Amino acid sequence: MDGIDARANTRPGRGCPAEYGYTPRAFAHEAEVHADVLYVIGGLYGNLQALHEIERMAALEEAAAALVFNGDFHWFDAEAEWCAAVERAVMRHRALRGNVETEAVAEDDANGCGCAYPESVPDADVERSNQILSRLRAAMRAAEGAMPGLRARLAALPMHLVAAVGDARIGIVHGDAWSLAGWRFAHDALHGVDDAALLRAFGQSAVDIFASSHTCLPALRLFDTAAGERVVINNGAAGMPNFAGDRAGLITRIAATPVPASLARSRRYGTEVADVYIDALAVRFDTATWDAQFAQVWPAGSPAAVSYGRRIIDGPQFSIDDALGRTERAGCVSVA
Repeated sequence: MDGIDARANTRPGRGCPAEYGYTPRAFAHEAEVHADVLYVIGGLYGNLQALHEIERMAALEEAAAALVFNGDFHWFDAEAEWCAAVERAVMRHRALRGNVETEAVAEDDANGCGCAYPESVPDADVERSNQILSRLRAAMRAAEGAMPGLRARLAALPMHLVAAVGDARIGIVHGDAWSLAGWRFAHDALHGVDDAALLRAFGQSAVDIFASSHTCLPALRLFDTAAGERVVINNGAAGMPNFAGDRAGLITRIAATPVPASLARSRRYGTEVADVYIDALAVRFDTATWDAQFAQVWPAGSPAAVSYGRRIIDGPQFSIDDALGRTERAGCVSVA
């Protein structure tokens, strides 16, 4: 299928399951969400402090903001009460399922975490992600006692949707235009030289903007097509640092109006297409509370602490220039 990051590798955490697939034509329908201000929130990873800050930011908008969680809102919340709290908070808004939610409610381990990690990510990172997923799955089963139907509800969430802001159509995905766990919207692929499949995807989907996350690192690229300018924006992670030395999470804002003065300090970068503003906003959450909650469930030496502990404190070795394609990177960096 055109553009799919197909892999013969079926090791847990490496392969891209066939059931994750769809085509860009899946977006060629009426919008399910209409808003003047749209927040796309990927990679919350169980960070309730970040979620509360995002809701506070939305309240500062001059028009009502629609919040859409595009998957992986669960991850580190591998404890029943914490998991249930995240689920209740996200249920106040619109949500898609990511590979985390999909595999956390699955009945077997064949796909591992479902991340479909590229070979540039070390095997040790992949195995730790599978271990994190296993603990989260157990927490979800325990949480279902307090929230009957939790797992069935997550399994029923869609993999993608279409939103409309003004005259702009936005395809909201977890991975990319072809798969729930696709990596074509990762910074290194997005800023690569092979644009043909993506340009076709814009035509087939009839969208002006694709908004994604999944790859855990942000990216933004503007495309000049025969039909006009088009954009792919990947918010990286709402619940974890995205840039070196910066502990803030990151979300995507798409709106008919510019970022208001009350949120101007949060704007990291952005562009304009189809008469809408597309921006990456920093989420400055309560890090002290978050650090304590993370450490309680994931102490030193645990899979999440080893893979993500340093990033949570120092941020990844990644910059805004990397996100915008102003630098050259050989491949996707480690999750750590």
